Amino acid sequence: MINAIESPGGPPAHEPAIRVSQISTTDIRGGAARATHRLHRAFTEVGVESRLLVAQRFSADPGIVEFSPFGFLPPAVARALFRLGRRWHRPPVREAGAYFSPDWTLTGWRLAAKVPACDVVNLHWVTDLLDFRALEQLTARVPVVWTLHDMNAFTGGCHYSGTCERYRSRCGACPQLATSKGEDDMTRRILQRKRRVLERISPDRLKIVCPSHWLAGEAQRSSLFRDLEVKVIPNGLNLHDYRPGDPAEMRRRLQLPLDAKVVLFVADSIEDRRKGLSCLLEAVEAVGDIPGLLLVTLGRGGEALPAGPQYRHLGSLEDTEMLRTAYAAADVFAIPSLQDNLPNTVLEAMACGTPVAGFAAGGIGEAIVDEKTGLLAPAGDSFALGVALRRILENPALRDGMARESRLRAEKEYAVRLQALRYAALYADILRTEAVSEKGGGLRREWVPA
Repeated sequence: MINAIESPGGPPAHEPAIRVSQISTTDIRGGAARATHRLHRAFTEVGVESRLLVAQRFSADPGIVEFSPFGFLPPAVARALFRLGRRWHRPPVREAGAYFSPDWTLTGWRLAAKVPACDVVNLHWVTDLLDFRALEQLTARVPVVWTLHDMNAFTGGCHYSGTCERYRSRCGACPQLATSKGEDDMTRRILQRKRRVLERISPDRLKIVCPSHWLAGEAQRSSLFRDLEVKVIPNGLNLHDYRPGDPAEMRRRLQLPLDAKVVLFVADSIEDRRKGLSCLLEAVEAVGDIPGLLLVTLGRGGEALPAGPQYRHLGSLEDTEMLRTAYAAADVFAIPSLQDNLPNTVLEAMACGTPVAGFAAGGIGEAIVDEKTGLLAPAGDSFALGVALRRILENPALRDGMARESRLRAEKEYAVRLQALRYAALYADILRTEAVSEKGGGLRREWVPA
């Protein structure tokens, strides 16, 4: 069953604040991590005490705890071992940009013992940090909410399955794994091990949350999560950090031509085939007759871009203000992902008042209201994407109307405080249910990790 949490609430004012330990591989590096960190900071506004446990810390936020499996090691040594481990245990894949993670990690078996005292644990993107076996230990101590940011939790290792649907049964003969030799490959064994762990966990101790209905549907169709209730809570944004700005001033900051027709593309790695840059390049070529057309890209891997006056790569900009500057400088944001959850980039662009043109893939079509906040094209159809880009770039009235509607939709649906309230309501409901099941025995609020 898939349920969207539409009515935000939270613990009554007279009740003690809910304490949540959020767990993420990093604090601000990567889209899923940034979404987690935004939620962590927003909890202070809704009466939830949040601690964020990470394997790699890149910010100075005092509410973040850096995970070290062995307390006697200096932090620098622990970080080095983690980086070495994540490289060593990941198998090779067939395509550049594809991501594959097994169910075990070198140090994740110690995770349960290092979690700060809390009422609820909320897992997020925990690749290379969580050893699946630790899930049983965590749920034995406190209820666990697992927010999925991709498909890895319920597959045999891939983070996005593409056209493969073998995770709905038992995986095997993986089209992504370079070492796969047949049906009984690593993916099948990983899925079997995950299933054995889940069979030992009571469903009322593990709740699944997805930011998009698309990902929730995939989770419910999987062989691992089909019997679990899956809730939908969209990601949120700080709407002050991402807000409209004067396009001319933003372009001057980035040294972009003031009279250009700017199409913006942002991805952590623009070489990731799933992000669809090749489709966007075809779409841009199809509308290359538009005067002043300029494709601006942000992300790692700009060396793969074609040379020429129509292309400008700005490098990998992770600073929030610089990202906001890029969004506000653009006439249209392009999201040609072939498969995606609920991309932060779409929400960020909308909050900055920038119309979006993209493929109706995954959760992208849930954020974009076609013909109102942007335009959608069938996934993989570069020609249709080009038509969408042309309509927005050549019709100022259409673009201005979409810009206004985009900001309004971001304010109504994607404010991070609304996201925090929805999670607070979920935590409160979980703890009320647990209190009833314990027949008045009280919550284990004083649990201290071993």
